[in-house]
Amino acid sequence: MITTTRRPFGISGDGRTIYAYTMTNRHGSSVTVINYGAAITSIVIQTAKGPVDVALGYRTLKEYEANDGYLGACIGRVANRIGGAHFQLNGASYQLAANDGANHLHGGTRGFDKHYFQISPDEKDPGCLHAVRISENGEEHYPGTLKVQVDYTWDDEHCLCITYRGQSDADTPVNLTNHTYFNLSGENSKTILDHELTIHARYFTENDAHCLPTGRILPVERTPFDFRQTKAIGRDINDDHPQLRFGRGYDHNFIIEGSGMRPIARAYAPKTGIGMTVHSDMPGVQFYSGNSLTGQTGKSGIPYNPRSGFCLETQYYPNALACPDFPSIILKKGQHYCHQTIYAFDSGQTE
Repeated sequence: MITTTRRPFGISGDGRTIYAYTMTNRHGSSVTVINYGAAITSIVIQTAKGPVDVALGYRTLKEYEANDGYLGACIGRVANRIGGAHFQLNGASYQLAANDGANHLHGGTRGFDKHYFQISPDEKDPGCLHAVRISENGEEHYPGTLKVQVDYTWDDEHCLCITYRGQSDADTPVNLTNHTYFNLSGENSKTILDHELTIHARYFTENDAHCLPTGRILPVERTPFDFRQTKAIGRDINDDHPQLRFGRGYDHNFIIEGSGMRPIARAYAPKTGIGMTVHSDMPGVQFYSGNSLTGQTGKSGIPYNPRSGFCLETQYYPNALACPDFPSIILKKGQHYCHQTIYAFDSGQTE
């Protein structure tokens, strides 16, 4: 049985009271989400040796407002990069914020990560939180008013399910994801290079020097990007491969085999014995090895330096608006956007 509690987390710059909602299962493991950015601030897994918080996060709301990195946040309206911060749709041209060099990243100057979400527990399921916001027509120069609902569900099996829903009154690009940085050794453990990782992908999308997909699809075989057989994240990360040089490590979209809800990746930390299996119905996953973390002070007082957390961001392929062979991210007027990702944790926790 899940119990859900709410506590004040801070007052936002625009005067809103932000709350932290914590869902705790019968093992004492928990997930906490705040209104600001619908961000996951902690994921605490109970192990035989005690609790381990596996999600990077901050102590205070002010730090979430001030810092970059998108820690734990819901990302939208379009996750990842749009080349040239520009796209055309239905004969109209849209110029977006160029907030990543010449490109548009994670929804712009003020993406969903910097917005307020109305959060409410499900009336029938105490282990489910509904996070809702309306992205008005013209927000960050995107067309159409988009209503978004993100559901976070936590259960006694240590499964965190995130369901993304949306509907727009005009055609608009939509690609939602979550940007939690995981460290299965604990968010204060400084490195993820010893984590063992599997990704069920035979191909990945090539990046240019600015981490923008070019439209080319490359095989992982005989490259540092082959995670079909489990290996440590750090084994090949410093290889002299041009794709790794561009991103100073991994920051690439992997094309997941199969379709529908399926296992896409698994990570494991030898230090704690915590594993995480990711299932999703999305076609791609961005594996990001935290290369651009800037030493922000985390909630344990430890700096989050490069490679102290990793992301597995389930998504449509980045730069899809400029790559006609990629799956489309255009949500048609009146259509329903619905995608789901599950992060299932295991720790050897005894009953």
